[in-house]
Amino acid sequence: MSKIIATIGPSTENSISKLNDLGVKIFRLNLSHNTIDWHLNVINNIRKITPLSSIIVDIPGRKIRTTTKVCKEQFKKGQIIYLVSNKFDQDSLESKFIYEINNNILFNIVRKGMEIYADDGRISFYVKDVSKEYITLITKCDGLLQECKGINIPESFFDDKELNDKDKFFLDFCCENKVDFVGISFVDNAEYLNNIQNYIGERRPKVIAKIENAKAIKNLSEILKISFAIMIDRGDLSVETKTSSIGILQKDILFEANKLGVPVIVATEMLHTMQESINPTKAECNDITNSVIDGASCLMLSGETAVGKYPYESIETMRSIIDLTMKYIIESKKNPLEYVDTNQLSQADLMARSVSLIASAKISKGLICISKTGEGVRFLARYINKDFYCITDSFEIIRDLNIFRNVKPILSEVVFNKNDRFHIYSIAKQLIKNGWNPELLYTFIYVSEGGAGLRLNTIQINYLKSLASFML
Repeated sequence: MSKIIATIGPSTENSISKLNDLGVKIFRLNLSHNTIDWHLNVINNIRKITPLSSIIVDIPGRKIRTTTKVCKEQFKKGQIIYLVSNKFDQDSLESKFIYEINNNILFNIVRKGMEIYADDGRISFYVKDVSKEYITLITKCDGLLQECKGINIPESFFDDKELNDKDKFFLDFCCENKVDFVGISFVDNAEYLNNIQNYIGERRPKVIAKIENAKAIKNLSEILKISFAIMIDRGDLSVETKTSSIGILQKDILFEANKLGVPVIVATEMLHTMQESINPTKAECNDITNSVIDGASCLMLSGETAVGKYPYESIETMRSIIDLTMKYIIESKKNPLEYVDTNQLSQADLMARSVSLIASAKISKGLICISKTGEGVRFLARYINKDFYCITDSFEIIRDLNIFRNVKPILSEVVFNKNDRFHIYSIAKQLIKNGWNPELLYTFIYVSEGGAGLRLNTIQINYLKSLASFML
C-alpha cells in the first residue's frame, strides 16, 4: 500500500512514539523552519525511539521564501508592499509592509508588470517596480504574508546548476547525521540533480528530486533516469504552471515514474482542512484515493501533522482511505502497468512480472523478497499490487525500502552470505519464531549465484517448515 509521511513540527515533536504506533514509518523535517539544533534533537529522538523508520529532510535549496523578518499585519487589496534582500536597510522605506526574502535571485527573475504569488498561491501581487534594493508589489487581495512562506513566479526557471555554500552546509548536516533522504527543491534538470548527488558521493542520504516547475515537467524523463525517488510538490507546481492542470500533471508524472520503478511522493494539502477541522472534505478523500490508484508510493502530510490541531486524526483518516482503496485495487485487479510490452522487459522486470502472477494465486500465502541491497524491490513494486515482504540484513536498506509502495521491510537476524543460501533457511526459522504459520506455502524471490547486473534470478514456492528444516 502507499506509505504515509508525517511532517514533524510543534504539534508532533514530542509524539514520535505515538506516530510510530499509528503506523508512520517515514518522518519529514523541513530545514526552512526552526533551528538546526531543534532538527538535530528531533532526528536523535526518531533514531532512539524507532531506529527502523526513515527520515526525510527538506533543505531550503533554490526555493524563494520570506524570512522571519516580515510585517505581522494584515494588508488590504491594493496595498503597496516591499520585498527586500537581507542586506537592505529597511529604515530607508517609509512603510511597515516590508518582507525580507532568503534568495536574491528573485531580483534577476521578476520584471515590472508580472504577476507573482506567495504561500502556495493563496496570495497574489502585481509587480509595480524592480530596483537593485527592493521589489515593489501591489496586493491583489486581502491577506497576511507570514514568515518562511514561498514566493512563486509562474513559468520561471533557475539558470544556476552549481551548489552554493548554503546548499553545501545543509547537505553536510544531512550527511553528518545520516538521515535517509534529502528533499531538493526545484530540481528542473538532470545536471543540477547530478551535481548534488556527486557532492553527497558515497555518503547518505539518498536524494529526492522535488518536481515544482514547468521546466522540471519538460525535463522529467532525464530527471527520472537518475532519481532514487521524486516528490510532486503540488503547492509550488500548481502556481508555477496552472492550478487547473495540476491533476493531469500529477497523473502524467506518476505514469512516467512507475514505468521506471521510481517511487513518487505526492505532497501538499492532501488533508489541508484537517489542520483546523476534525473531518476532511470529500474532495480530499477523493484526492487520496486517486493518488493511490495511480500508483503513488507515499502520501505526505505537511501542516496537518506539523502545526495542525488534529495530527493523529489526520493520520488515521489517511490510513483508512488508503486501506479501502487498496482493497478496491486488489479486488478489481487494477494494475497501473498493464500496458507494458513483455518483449521490452529486462531480466529483472521479467522475473518481477512472473512473480506478480504467482503472488496473485491463492496457493501462495505471501511473497518474500530476500535482498542484500533492496534493488530488486524497485522492480517488484512496479508489478505487485498488494503488500509483500522484503528481508534484508541492513538497517540502512530497511529505511530505504520504507519509501516503496506495498513493501513491508523486515530485518534479518543473520548477515547474508554471497557464497551460499544458508541465510535463506535462517530467515525461514526467524519467521516461524515470529509467529508465521510453518504449514503454509510462500513465494520466495532472491539472487542465487548472481552475476554482474543480476538483481533477481530465483523464484521458489515452498513451505516455511521445509526451508527451516535445512538448518536442523
